[in-house]
Amino acid sequence: MIILTTVVVTAVVAAGGVLIGMSVRGELLDSADEAARSWAAELVSKVESAGTVPSALPAVQGDEDAAVQVVQDGRVLAATENLDGAAALDLPTQPVGGSQMFEVEALPLVEAGPYRVAARGVETPTGTATIFVAIPVEDVYETVGSATRVGTIGLALLVLALCGAMWVVIGRTLAPVEGIRRRAEAISGHHLDHRVPEPVKDDEIGRLARTVNAMLGRLQDSADQQRRFVADAAHELRNPIASLRSQLETARAGNGNGRADPPRPGLMTETLRMQTLVDQLLLLARSDAGSLPPASRAVDLDDIVEAAVAAQPEHPYVSIDLSNVRPVQVIGHGDLLEQVVRNLVDNAVHYAATRIEVALSAEEPHAVLTVDDDGPGVPEQRRGDVFGRFMRLDHSRDRGGGGVGLGLAIVADIVASHEGTVEVLHSPLGGARFRVRLPLPERQRTVDGQRRRSPAQQ
Repeated sequence: MIILTTVVVTAVVAAGGVLIGMSVRGELLDSADEAARSWAAELVSKVESAGTVPSALPAVQGDEDAAVQVVQDGRVLAATENLDGAAALDLPTQPVGGSQMFEVEALPLVEAGPYRVAARGVETPTGTATIFVAIPVEDVYETVGSATRVGTIGLALLVLALCGAMWVVIGRTLAPVEGIRRRAEAISGHHLDHRVPEPVKDDEIGRLARTVNAMLGRLQDSADQQRRFVADAAHELRNPIASLRSQLETARAGNGNGRADPPRPGLMTETLRMQTLVDQLLLLARSDAGSLPPASRAVDLDDIVEAAVAAQPEHPYVSIDLSNVRPVQVIGHGDLLEQVVRNLVDNAVHYAATRIEVALSAEEPHAVLTVDDDGPGVPEQRRGDVFGRFMRLDHSRDRGGGGVGLGLAIVADIVASHEGTVEVLHSPLGGARFRVRLPLPERQRTVDGQRRRSPAQQ
C-alpha cells in the first residue's frame, strides 16, 4: 500500500512539475516573441516615416545580444553591428504588412542561441523588404533546464521523505486493523463470545471494529439459539421415545403366562405425537435454511380456512364459528397456509373455554385472518414471546394436554415467508386474538363479500 501510494503521489507531483515547467517556458518565450514583434513594428514605423532604410540600425533596447537585419531579394540592406557583414538570414520573406515568428538555433557571426525571430514586411523605395528581429532565448532554456534539474532532485528527496512519513503514519493508522485481523482469525465457532479490539477514536477503523463486534454478537445469539433449539428438540423427542420403549417392553414381557399383551392404545398416541414433532422440526429447519417453497400461485384462503377447521377433531366443549369468513384470494403456498390455520386453531382449541371465532376479510392492501378464543388470553408483557420455539407461558414440561411449543413459531416463519405479519392481541371474547396479515394480489378487490377479478383474470 505504501509503495502504491508513493508511486501515485510521485506521478502526480512529477506531472504537476512538468506542466508548471511547460507553462513557465511558454510564458518566457511569449515574452521574447512580444519583444521581437514590438521592435520590428517600431523599425517598420521608422522606415515608413523616413521613406528609406537607414544604413546603420540601432541595437535592440535592453538586450545587447539581440540582432536586426533588413533583407531584400537576398541582399542585406541594413543590420545591427553584431550582424554587420553577415549573410542574409535564410528565412522566408514577408509581404508588406505580413508578420511571422521563427525559431533558429544560431545566427551568422553570433555565438549565442537559440533565437526567436520576428519577420515583418515593409515597403521601401526600392521595393518590399523584410525586417528580421532576433531575440536570444538561451536564458529561457537554461532557466527552465535548471528548474527541471532542481525539481527532479527535490522530487527525489520529497519521495524519500514521503515514503518515510507514510511508513510511520500508515503503519500507526493500520496497526488497529492488524489487531482486528489477528483477533478475528483466532475467533472460531466455539469462541463467539470473543470480540475484536475497538479503537478509542470514532473513525472508519473504530466503526469497522464496532460493526464486526455487533456481527459477532448476532452470530453468538444465533448459535445460542441453535444450541437451545437442539437441546429442547432432544428433550422433546426423549419423552415420547421413552414412553414408546416402556410400553413395548411391557407388552413384550407379557402378563406372566408367556403371552405378549396386545398393542396398547398409548403406542399410537405417542407415535403420532413424535411424528408431529419431527414434522414440525423439519419445517422449522427448512425455514432456517431459507428453503420454504415460495409464494407462487393464487389460492383461495377462505377454502383453506374451511378445510383446516373441518379437519379438526370434534371437541365436546368448544364450538368454532366461521360465519365471518369471507372469500379472499392471496398469492401463496396452499399447504403452508393451511398449516398456519391449523396451528392457530389448534392453539385456540387448547386454551378456549367454550368458543372460538375465525374471521377472514380483505382490508386493502392485506388479507386479514383472525382467530379469537374465550380462554385466559396472553399477558401483554408476554405477547412477544409466544412465537418463540418451545415457548410456553407456564414453562411446564408436561405436553399431555397440548403441543410441544412449536406451532406458533411455525406460524410466524410461514407468514414471514409470505411477506406477511402475525401478532397476538386481546380478543373481544375475553381471551387471545391472533391476527395474520397477508398481502393481497394486485388489482384484487372484494365487494359485499363477493370476489371480483380484474378483466385480465376473467
